[in-house]
Order: sequence, then structure tokens, then C-alpha cells
Amino acid sequence: MKQITFLMMIFATFPAAAAEPEAPLSDPAKYQHCLTLVGRDPVAALAYANDWIFGGVGDVPAGHCKALALLESGKPVAAAELLEKLIDDLMVNGDPTVRQNNDNLRVQLSIQAALAWKAAGATAPTYYDKAYVAYSDALSGIKTDNPLLNNKVLLWELYVERGTLQILRGESRAAIGDFTQAIVQDDQQYEAYLQRAKAYRKTRNFLKARLDLKVADKLGGEIPEARGEILLESGILFREQGRKLEARQAWQAIIDTYPTQDVAEMARTNIALLPVE
Repeated sequence: MKQITFLMMIFATFPAAAAEPEAPLSDPAKYQHCLTLVGRDPVAALAYANDWIFGGVGDVPAGHCKALALLESGKPVAAAELLEKLIDDLMVNGDPTVRQNNDNLRVQLSIQAALAWKAAGATAPTYYDKAYVAYSDALSGIKTDNPLLNNKVLLWELYVERGTLQILRGESRAAIGDFTQAIVQDDQQYEAYLQRAKAYRKTRNFLKARLDLKVADKLGGEIPEARGEILLESGILFREQGRKLEARQAWQAIIDTYPTQDVAEMARTNIALLPVE
């Protein structure tokens, strides 16, 4: 939702279109109404966006709302393709303010295209490559003269998202680079350390993986969801090192402390897969 909110902020800076006689809402108001429908009823949002588009107005905001409705309706490929078309349709304008708004929109639309391609990759892993390209386009679109370059929260999220994607693509060394860049943006969030620990484990650099887990636990150990994830990864790392007793203890700690969390079921599965000695 952070990306959606930012897009609304950007669109709000565009000049409002003249109201149509049969539709008194301005384009920004239509956009916000359409986004509200996405959360409540994606099918209704899709119909609303299509009517808006067929009316010959709306352009990027109408298309963006349609893409979100498609994504919420379980059609990530169609959503990603539409988002990429919107990026292509954004025209370069000579006015510096409009051009910067378009540059910002390209970044945000690229992020959402990446999220859609990543969702599609769950059933067809080749889509992960498209997600990687979209994330990279977003990062390369944040130029030195762009205010987004100072948005450390956005940059942190981008690097963490691309890093987790790299793990899915089997590119663990590249993932380590992305998580390191995320930590440069904000070294007080546990997620980047936890994810980098996973990447280090996959490259069999167990010492660095354990060090990152210790930092993650220091930063996020008081958060129940974080603690469960950290313990799960800690157990996996112990198992990879052949330390099966410690792995079992880490996973059992999850079951005992957070029995209703989803991660507890993953811990039970991992314990069941341990060889009986």
C-alpha cells in the first residue's frame, strides 16, 4: 500500500481534468474512488476502470486502477503487462515539473509491475526474470536529480524486494549485494539482515549467516513475528551445518512460544523431516 499511496500523491499534483457533464467527479476523485473499490470489490473496480478508460479519459490513473484490480482478482500477468504498457505510454514533456512527475510515475509503476511479475512467478518461475528487470528499471529510474534518491524508506524496500527475488532466482550472491545496499539505507531494520543471512547460508558462508542472524535478533527479537522467522532460519542454518539437535531446539522454541503463528507449522514440518537417530 505504500507504493499505492505514493502514486496517489503524485497523481494529485497533476492538473485536474475538467468535469464531464455526466460524471461530476474530477479525475483525482475518480482515481481515489476506484482505489477504494479495489480494496472492497476488485470486480467492481475493474468495471469502473474500464468505463473510465472507454470514456476516453483517465489515461494513467484509470489504467493503474485497472491493473490493481486485475492483480487483486488473481490475474498478475495481465496486471504486469498493463503496468508496463502504462510506463511506455508516459510521454516525455518539456515542462520540468511534468517531466519529473512522469519520471516518478515510471519508478512507482515499475515497482508495482515487479510485484505483479513476482506474484506470477509463484506458478511460472520464468516471470521472476521479468520482475528482476522491473525492479532494476525502478532503481535505475531514481536519478541523481530526483528527490526519490533521498527517500531511504523507498530505496530500502526496493533493495530488500529485489534481494528476496534474487534468492528465488537462485542468484544468492547478487541477493547479498542487494541486502547490503538496503542496510546502507537503513541499518536498524532486522529484515535485511535476516534475508542476507539466508543468502549467505545458500552460498554456504555459514559464519556470516550466523553473524547476520545475531544482528537480526538484536534488532527484531522483541517482535513476535520477527523472532519466529529468525528462529526458523537459525534452525535451518544449524541443520545445514549438521547440528541437528540445535536445529530441533530452535524449531521447538517456535512451537512452544508462538504455537498459532504460521511459522510454527513450518517448524513442525522441519522437525518431522529430521532423521530419527
